[in-house]
Amino acid sequence: MPDYKAMYYHLAGRMATAIDALEATTNALVDITEKLKLAQQTTEEMFISGSDDDVESPDDESASK
Repeated sequence: MPDYKAMYYHLAGRMATAIDALEATTNALVDITEKLKLAQQTTEEMFISGSDDDVESPDDESASK
């Protein structure tokens, strides 16, 4: 007769390990996403608060050539 108790414990242990790994990965991805969003927002704020004289849009650049 198969040892169902041993099979269950083996499966439960492997699933717990896999779930821990998924949670760690998910948390890391959330952290990375937040850092990228902050970098984008900071850069946008720098761009908006800057002088228009210092910034050339791609349309301005092509018109001057």
